[in-house]
Amino acid sequence: MKNIVVTAGGTSEPIDGVRSITNTGTGKLGSIIADRLAECGSDVRVYYIHAKNAVLPSSENVDLISIETTQDLLSAVKKLFSEKRIDAVIHSMAVSDYYVDSVVTAETLLNDGKGFLNKQELLNYINKNDVRGAYNKLPSGLQDPVILLKQTPKILPLFRQLSPGCMIVGFKLLCDVSHDTLIDIAFRLLEKNSCDFVLANDYSTVRQGLHTGYLIDRERNEREFIGKDNIASGIVNAVLTGGIL
Repeated sequence: MKNIVVTAGGTSEPIDGVRSITNTGTGKLGSIIADRLAECGSDVRVYYIHAKNAVLPSSENVDLISIETTQDLLSAVKKLFSEKRIDAVIHSMAVSDYYVDSVVTAETLLNDGKGFLNKQELLNYINKNDVRGAYNKLPSGLQDPVILLKQTPKILPLFRQLSPGCMIVGFKLLCDVSHDTLIDIAFRLLEKNSCDFVLANDYSTVRQGLHTGYLIDRERNEREFIGKDNIASGIVNAVLTGGIL
């Protein structure tokens, strides 16, 4: 039996108890991929790690794992890989690049009167004056909030560390770039993270209602698929056969 992980949707990073920063990831493509894999029968078991608002697969033969933040995703991945032998990962989730570290006001920064000598002094000051500690929900009348963001941990390289022999499909989404630029950047992602395949796509085609994806392998071969159904079928075929041509 093959154990295959599909991640889908967009993670969400809280600002306070009710507000968050998220992205446009819906999980629609990931849900179709999970359904295609579930159709393969008892030889394939699918684990669908999804954001809370992501589109879910229609098949009942998919194990659902709900997450919200990037840290939730990290914990879920580590737990699943520690419990199961994972044969393949299709990482279509739109993972937040940043989380909210602190919130201060512009007035606090301007009126303090302190001249910061370096970046670390400034960061320390912002963290010390984080107003979120006083509220579960920041007041709607809070004037000119300044939000300090910090980078989230990278999830894609973790898969190879946790399961050196598994097949990995990464995703790269850009917007309004040339075809050559899209393929170049996607291939660099493949090499950097030891992926077997990367699905390169441009958000401009999604906006236009005709999602186009280019599946790239380690030899930089590429194959075009038009429409989410065809992209999903192409990815599933590559995972099950080991090739795109």
